[in-house]
Amino acid sequence: MDNTDQAITEKMKTEGMSDALVQDFLAKVEKVKQGSTGLVNWNEIGDLIHEEDEVILGNLQKTYTPQKGSLSKLAVIKLNGGMGTSMGLSKAKSLIRVKKGLSFLHIIAKQIEYMRNKYSIEIPLILMDSFNTQKDCQNELNQMHFSQSLPTTFLQNKVPRLLKDTLLPVTLEDKNAEWCPPGHGDIYLSLKERGLLQNLLDKGYEYAFLSNGDNLGATIEPHILEYMIDKKIDFAMEMTAKTLADKKGGVMYRKIVNKQLTGINLLETAQVPPEYMDEFTGDTRFPSFSINNLWISLKTLSALMAEKPLDLSLIVNPKVIEGKEVIQLETAMGSAISNFKNVKCVIIPRDRFAPVKKCEDLLVRMSDSYVLNEDYSLTMNPIRKKAGLGECVVNLDDAYYKKVGDFESLFKEYPSMVFCESLTIVGQVEFDVYVNLIGKVSIQNQTGQLQKISSLNKLQIENEEIAF
Repeated sequence: MDNTDQAITEKMKTEGMSDALVQDFLAKVEKVKQGSTGLVNWNEIGDLIHEEDEVILGNLQKTYTPQKGSLSKLAVIKLNGGMGTSMGLSKAKSLIRVKKGLSFLHIIAKQIEYMRNKYSIEIPLILMDSFNTQKDCQNELNQMHFSQSLPTTFLQNKVPRLLKDTLLPVTLEDKNAEWCPPGHGDIYLSLKERGLLQNLLDKGYEYAFLSNGDNLGATIEPHILEYMIDKKIDFAMEMTAKTLADKKGGVMYRKIVNKQLTGINLLETAQVPPEYMDEFTGDTRFPSFSINNLWISLKTLSALMAEKPLDLSLIVNPKVIEGKEVIQLETAMGSAISNFKNVKCVIIPRDRFAPVKKCEDLLVRMSDSYVLNEDYSLTMNPIRKKAGLGECVVNLDDAYYKKVGDFESLFKEYPSMVFCESLTIVGQVEFDVYVNLIGKVSIQNQTGQLQKISSLNKLQIENEEIAF
């Protein structure tokens, strides 16, 4: 063991981390030592255009009938470790109130309760939390009186940030900043290390539906589950067609080495060489992208991990912390698909993808362009869909709208956006009255002072470029 490995091992062991986690992290460090940058070899990127790789959800819905017995084998796991720091938050992002005064977490719990009541079974909801999100989110579930026989949470791991030049663990004034999450690919090792994977299997749960906690369109889709059971699918990933709002979504590809297919892999934005970014973000070669909704056979997952650690694509994420150049070694949970033999990509409608990564997304979800349905799924307003409109493209001035607190102070009244195609706001504009936005709307405030939308004396703004 060289000095680098020894320093990493000592730091992780001091935090009480398991041998399995230490060895997993050292294996990633070794890849960096061998020259891995996390970028893929573009010559190995094949297309995902083969009919046998994909199945369309609409066809599954026509073919299969949901069965109570099948759903009794399903557990739902949500990624819930995000703090929403990029949106100016110091709490779990899933606690943001997003629709009808309900938080993401509250709506997710209601989604599960709806399915429990419909089929008279206990479908467990399990959150993969971080140390920063676990306590507050468990308090929210307790206030809802949400209960189940299995634990509702398990902690994701943490790993040390490394100095870019030496790969030694960084030393910082803020000791918490010396650590970082290892990406959501950590979910598999965490499930195993916490004993939850075996616990699920012991209680008869054979499949898991994994998704992001900020995607309220990611509800249980029983037809996918029936298909997996019928065709003995080990791993299924949901995909949907790209729009102008989806340039950074991960894509699936057939990996070709020496002209031979080696399997299906996930390609994330951070893995794309800069010279191929336009090709990656376009919709010609990769017309669909992963929404990070995964369906996994727990029996197969357990068997694979009993043999050896999963091989997950490495992502090298550079950061500057307290003036020091560091790297974070991460993995994406979707890249586990390459470890499974019987896999499918499920092409799904846009309704199953309603994420919130920034305040622009929050505005769209809070507005009437999205509705909360009886089953508590958040989907595009049927009126908007009937009009043939896709996702509204919103661009808000980061100087005034990036942080949730500032965003909420400027949107005292949310506008109607059912028929809005795009909205761009430059400068500080307060929506103090209800207005109807239609088509393509641009509002620019170049006065340097706060301007109120009420000063326009308009109830409707349609295909206009407004300047204060």
